[in-house]
Amino acid sequence: MASKISHPLILPLLLFILPLSAPWTAADDDGAVARSAFPMDGDVAWVVQVSDLHISAYHPDRAADLVSLLGSALRTIRPHLLLVSGDITDAKNSKRTTSRQDEDEWITYKKTIDALVAKGGIDKRRIFDIRGNHDTYGVPYRGSELDFFSTYSVNSQLGRLSTINSIMLQCN
Repeated sequence: MASKISHPLILPLLLFILPLSAPWTAADDDGAVARSAFPMDGDVAWVVQVSDLHISAYHPDRAADLVSLLGSALRTIRPHLLLVSGDITDAKNSKRTTSRQDEDEWITYKKTIDALVAKGGIDKRRIFDIRGNHDTYGVPYRGSELDFFSTYSVNSQLGRLSTINSIMLQCN
C-alpha cells in the first residue's frame, strides 16, 4: 500500500523541486521583490552580519574602527555575503535628545563601505544593507528628500530598493 501512495507524490514533489533547481532570474512578478543569485564554491555559505553601526557625525572614530576591524575580518573570512542590518546611522543630535537624519552620516557610511570593499576584498554586489529605526527617523516616506538610505545605501546604489530582497547562493 505504501508504494501506491508514493507514486502520486512524485509529481507534486517534482513540481516543488524543479523550480528550486531552475536558474533564478532577476525579474520578479510584482516588483516588490528584488532577487539576487550568487555562485559559491563548496557547500558551506559564509555570511557576515554587522548590526547597529550607528555611524555618527559626533563619533567619527566608529567608521574608522569599522574599516580597521571588519576590513581585516572580511579579507580573512572571505564571506559570500555581508549583511549590514539596522541603525546604520545614529541620527541623533550631539546631546542625543532629538532625532533627525544627517546627510553627512550617510556620506560617511557610503565612504566606509567603499573602504571596506577595498580593504576587505568583497564584491560590493554581495553587500546588502537593511534600514533600521534610526535610519528612518524624520523620514516621512520612502523616497522623500530626507530618505538618505535611498541615495547612499549599497542597495540603492545597485538598484535594490524593493521591499523584499531575496538572496540565493548557488553551489557550483
